[in-house]
Amino acid sequence: MTDKKDQLAGAVASHLLVHGVTGQGIRALAKAAGTSDRMLIYYFGSKETLLRHSMDLIVQGLSDQLDAELGNQQLPADQLLGALTIKCHQPAWRPVIALWFELVGLAVREVPPFRLITHNIAGVFIKWIEEHLPASQRSEAADLFAHLEGRLMLSLLGVEENHVRTL
Repeated sequence: MTDKKDQLAGAVASHLLVHGVTGQGIRALAKAAGTSDRMLIYYFGSKETLLRHSMDLIVQGLSDQLDAELGNQQLPADQLLGALTIKCHQPAWRPVIALWFELVGLAVREVPPFRLITHNIAGVFIKWIEEHLPASQRSEAADLFAHLEGRLMLSLLGVEENHVRTL
């Protein structure tokens, strides 16, 4: 059953990356997954669980991609921020970044289940950053994550990079 769940959640994840999450009812998600809304409920129990599973797949894919591209090396905070900034500014990352900020907006507005989803995603990436910083800088992981988010938000808004300072 897990393979089928992953297949369905993967199709939903791909759909969310293209169309976003706002206004995506269970029927639209089912259509994107090539199944019925009843089957999605059968496999996941709720739309909330489906969204969490789909977002987990996206996050795992991003973590794996970062590991493949940056390796398991530990870098000083400024170098890691630079490397992540370059990676996240690649055109292939734009749908992911746009979806992230959409989720954050919904979480801030207390729309269920997005507070829990964004909390979990942020925790995964802060932990990933910690693991790629030297031990003496691991306490800076959340600040580095916030700095990266700020850079990405300014980029999405069209603010020129020369206005953005490094740590």
